[in-house]
Amino acid sequence: MIVKAALWKRSAMALAAVAAMAVPTGANADLIHGLSIRVGALFPSQQAVRDISDVAMYGAGIDYKLGFIPKLLNGEAWSSSISIDGFYAGRKAGVVRDYRASINQVYTFEEQGGHSAYAGFGIAAHTFGGRLNSDSVKTDSTGKGTGGGSFGGRQPMVTRFGGSLLAGMNISRSLYLEGRYDWVDKHHTFASPEGFSAMVGWRF
Repeated sequence: MIVKAALWKRSAMALAAVAAMAVPTGANADLIHGLSIRVGALFPSQQAVRDISDVAMYGAGIDYKLGFIPKLLNGEAWSSSISIDGFYAGRKAGVVRDYRASINQVYTFEEQGGHSAYAGFGIAAHTFGGRLNSDSVKTDSTGKGTGGGSFGGRQPMVTRFGGSLLAGMNISRSLYLEGRYDWVDKHHTFASPEGFSAMVGWRF
């Protein structure tokens, strides 16, 4: 997990550095200011995914505030951002991955006591897949599976769309906490990685 978080952090910093060199010096501060990196966990709501992940899938990601995507709602308190997060779980039961790319609309409430809460919604594309080992499928006394549709086998990586609701708290100018719930289309899949995710992030 530490290695994966370090790789995500290095990738985010490298992308920011390349972008910073591609724009005028005066715009560098604004460019970096919109970037944040974060780590956290996804708690799947579907039993077939929990059969593999047990409690949670762990991961990391980046979020970037964008000025060139029009805000759907008016007002200075509204902002647009794009976030990319990856979650992974690997156990004896199997392996599952989810990569989430989301466009978000966020409303930030008035600051109180040095903290400011925010809430919003997003539209996301999820690329996910995994493998459930057949000897890990739970069965009852008749030999039938009890894992809510889980089975031994492989789910190829597929992309499905979904929506999310999110809420968070800016603890300081840099540190923030965010939670979100994702609903994901599971058409032609044995399960989707929908569920609640909790992230802790750092803004530059």
